[in-house]
Amino acid sequence: MISQHFIGTWQLLDACALTEDGRRVPSPLGEKVLGQIMYDAHGNMSAQLMSATRRRFSSRNPEECGDAEFREAFMSFTSYWGKYRIDEAAGTVTHTVTGASAPSWPGSEQVRYYALEGRTLTLKTPPIRGRDGVKQVQMLVWERIAP
Repeated sequence: MISQHFIGTWQLLDACALTEDGRRVPSPLGEKVLGQIMYDAHGNMSAQLMSATRRRFSSRNPEECGDAEFREAFMSFTSYWGKYRIDEAAGTVTHTVTGASAPSWPGSEQVRYYALEGRTLTLKTPPIRGRDGVKQVQMLVWERIAP
């Protein structure tokens, strides 16, 4: 059963977007992205991704930081958790989102096309509109770091 191969903790190796004409462009989170995704045997998942160049707030007290800092912090980090199910015939894993840093994600289903090769898991979105309005496929390449 393919779901057994998903179970574990995965560390992000690569994140990028693929344009309709096949060009590789940086992820919305930047050139270098850090991340971790976890799947358990009970159908639970969680994922966290952030820009490797994410800046610290100018103050230890968030109330002293301006709106621009909060916007930048929000735009350079994403996380969500929920349940997952695998459709082997379609080659997809669907994340049913319970909670997320993006307020519009809870209750949504995030479909990802997957490829498993040894300790590497590649997840791709269907074509979606990016911040610039152009459709792209987001691609994340993960390496298993724990069973």
